[in-house]
Amino acid sequence: MVAIIDHKKRVENYFIAWKHYDTVLLRSIFSQTAKYIIRGKKTYFGIEEIIKYWERNSRRQKNIQLHWKIVNSSFKCEIVEFGAYFWDAESELFTKINGQIIFVYDYNNQIVKLTEAYKKRTENRNRRIKK
Repeated sequence: MVAIIDHKKRVENYFIAWKHYDTVLLRSIFSQTAKYIIRGKKTYFGIEEIIKYWERNSRRQKNIQLHWKIVNSSFKCEIVEFGAYFWDAESELFTKINGQIIFVYDYNNQIVKLTEAYKKRTENRNRRIKK
């Protein structure tokens, strides 16, 4: 029997969790031993480290707007282009991020590895771009 995978829903759940900083949903879509890689910056090992990272972001990223599209998918993987725009309460700057996420899934459709790469631009209150 062939399993039917709702690729859009798998990815959508991640972005719903991000938009609402929903750690309950986050726990349901990541495996306990997941690896969350932000290329060139940091790697988080296991769901507890990932949750701590997201809890920090929930205090920083205000009024977040997200968009995304799947550019490639298979049984165990999705490649997604995304954009985010939010007020960063720590830096007091508007932040725009464009990037790509690669999701790798186990046979339970939980994320076992997420690799994220992005470019970030910030704007001050006068809306001038800083690179």
